[in-house]
Amino acid sequence: MDAHSEPPSKRQICVVLIADPGRPLRLAQRTAVDLPQLLVNECADEIEWLVEADEYLLPLDDDGLVQLAANVSTLRDERGCDYLVYLTDLPTYQLDEPVLATLNTTHGGGMVAVAALGLGGARSLRQLLLHMVVALHSGADHENRSGSPRTLVGRDTAVDDETDGIESQESVRTLKGLPGRLIVFAGMVRSSAPLRLVPRLSSAMAGAIGTAAFGIFYTSIWSMADYLSPGRLLLISLLSVATMTIWLISSHGLWESPQGAHRRERRVLYNAATATSVLIAVTAMFLALFVMVLFGALVVIDVDYLEEYLRTDAGFTDYVSLAWLASSMGTIGGAVGANFSDAEVVRRATFSNREYERRQMSLQQNTKRSRTASPTS
Repeated sequence: MDAHSEPPSKRQICVVLIADPGRPLRLAQRTAVDLPQLLVNECADEIEWLVEADEYLLPLDDDGLVQLAANVSTLRDERGCDYLVYLTDLPTYQLDEPVLATLNTTHGGGMVAVAALGLGGARSLRQLLLHMVVALHSGADHENRSGSPRTLVGRDTAVDDETDGIESQESVRTLKGLPGRLIVFAGMVRSSAPLRLVPRLSSAMAGAIGTAAFGIFYTSIWSMADYLSPGRLLLISLLSVATMTIWLISSHGLWESPQGAHRRERRVLYNAATATSVLIAVTAMFLALFVMVLFGALVVIDVDYLEEYLRTDAGFTDYVSLAWLASSMGTIGGAVGANFSDAEVVRRATFSNREYERRQMSLQQNTKRSRTASPTS
């Protein structure tokens, strides 16, 4: 062999991960960094793997299913890639079970329902995508060395599919029974990012702080906080958080009525995830309010003056009781301020709203919007 001869160039294979905005896109971007090396380690062929992540929204059909199979060939041609995998945050169903992933080796594409990953993150997704891309490349199902995730609750089933007159067989991995639905529920709550909702409730927080501050300066609140037992204070705080949660859901129209197939189950799932997400956000707001009120009480109220008013020895626990009661009052008062929150921003945390938006769009509209946005992304 000539010492000056160049080694043969590796064959390049391009994989594009298109993803819904939010958690799916963040996971796709993180996975795209590590996936090429994992593919090199997994495949014996001399291949240079290129993995790209791009934001994209696919519309839904009348049954509420993502329109991937009918469009995967077009999307692959547009992006000039060999394989394409779509990551969506909307739960989807096939065979009367929640779907984790679908794979169609004939059309070179697949889909991952990120909610079905549950609380799992980039690590779970990497293993799943590795399994899927190797299967697409080999043209047959393939178990990677690490094993596929969710083997305890998932099952692979072949489904006959016909797109554009081409018969193919789609592999569908679903989640079984109640454990699978609980995993999807946990994934939906995580995708809603409830803690990110807290800063968007600024008007509610302002109303809560104003009401809670009143408790610091109003001496009757001091006496009441000193008199109430910890159990009663806990009950009051739970009622205040529940009141704020119900008010946010009702005033912003967050109660959902999804359409299409499995609408009954999806109605329960969507609303349970929405209620849990809002509850987590309100609880976080309550805890932040409690810390601020406690700090304010320690700064404003001198301990000697507190002892003189209560006519007993006062300590840190008295400040905690005062902050606890004032924060509960403030949380209820914050419900009024919640009316001035941006309803659209709050509503975007719900899944039914995302489904509604997708039902109003077409693939052509989304492609045009994606091309318009690409120079600035």
